[in-house]
Amino acid sequence: MEEVPFEEALKQLEAIVSRLERGDLPLEEALSVFEEGVRLTKLCSARLSEAERRVNILTRSVESVSGELEERSFEAEEEEL
Repeated sequence: MEEVPFEEALKQLEAIVSRLERGDLPLEEALSVFEEGVRLTKLCSARLSEAERRVNILTRSVESVSGELEERSFEAEEEEL
């Protein structure tokens, strides 16, 4: 199965939510669409977790007292702004 870019997966997920919110799908089709939505949600979540991990690595501080790298979370960076 080909990997879908994050932005495309998010667009597909938004379309699925819209379809399900209309409430006009037959039950079996709604279940199938919902299953695809769950798959896309997991994919997006995994991509976001990987992006956060990479941001954490990139924002490590070399200014710690011990001279070792110190990992700083993405949330801490936002609060300082």
